[in-house]
Amino acid sequence: MASGRDRQAERSYSRPEREYKAKRYGTQIDGNTVRKLEEAPELYPPVRTDGETVRKVRRNREKALQMSPSFVLFLSVLLVAVLGCSIGYIQVRASIDARIDEVQGLENDLAALKDANEAARSRIGVASDIKEIYRRATEELGMVYPDENQVIYYDRTESEYVQQNESIPK
Repeated sequence: MASGRDRQAERSYSRPEREYKAKRYGTQIDGNTVRKLEEAPELYPPVRTDGETVRKVRRNREKALQMSPSFVLFLSVLLVAVLGCSIGYIQVRASIDARIDEVQGLENDLAALKDANEAARSRIGVASDIKEIYRRATEELGMVYPDENQVIYYDRTESEYVQQNESIPK
């Protein structure tokens, strides 16, 4: 068992430990005297509890809780305006969404029409190939080129078109 002197030795700190603790806790003790604590000034003045002050506070609280008719009217008008703006926004948003859907449908139709147009162009391109036309005319339809004596040339007139008045001679 440790004696009283040993306990006191255990409690006392060396000088570096004391300085460390003084710095750590923001206090420093000079010598063997401790300064007396000063009382902090009151942050808030004491509240008076006499009847008049209590009545004034109660009356101010009641006034703060009451709303005048003009303030209620102002809030009502403001509420109607906010609701009107909200409904208008929702309608505009719905209109925009409907138009976006319509545009997407029209774009799909346009893509289908472009595909059909390309298919028709390729069919026309194949059909207007001169060699293919000559082959079909001669082989499938039995046509032949005309002879020199079968071709009749006409001079152009001023109107640049030919009008047939009689049948063409053979």
